[in-house]
Amino acid sequence: MRGYQRGDDSDPTSRTAVRLSGLADGTAACDGRDDRQLERVEAEFLCASGERWGGAWRGIPVAALLDRPDVDVEPEATHVRVAADEYAVCVPIRTALDAVLAVERGGEPLPPARRPRFIAAVDAGRTVRGVRGLEFLRLGPDEDPQEYEELGY
Repeated sequence: MRGYQRGDDSDPTSRTAVRLSGLADGTAACDGRDDRQLERVEAEFLCASGERWGGAWRGIPVAALLDRPDVDVEPEATHVRVAADEYAVCVPIRTALDAVLAVERGGEPLPPARRPRFIAAVDAGRTVRGVRGLEFLRLGPDEDPQEYEELGY
């Protein structure tokens, strides 16, 4: 997705930014922040790869990313399409606002290609690693959010 910025993958401190699009505009940096800005969450899930992931994750709350003067989100957004390379899920906006874009797991930085990881209360296989963008959508009551997904299975 255009607008994603990532430094050298061999540098674990490289900055990771996520592009906001659709009914939102802006680019949000997810790492290189003060530790006080990172929220800790405990989560365990079964990844689409079949691997089980769990433990303590730390990252930027999605709600905090949106509460900045350089980010604009239209109030009629109902869903967020969380996208990585060739993988995307579409979740209700409330789910996204309660989520964290994790940059650490178990006190260690995630590898640059896997960061940030969307950690939310979602079904197995619907967390997203290496998030490139958050697309804010307004879906009608008859629209199926799954039509906006690319799950690869």
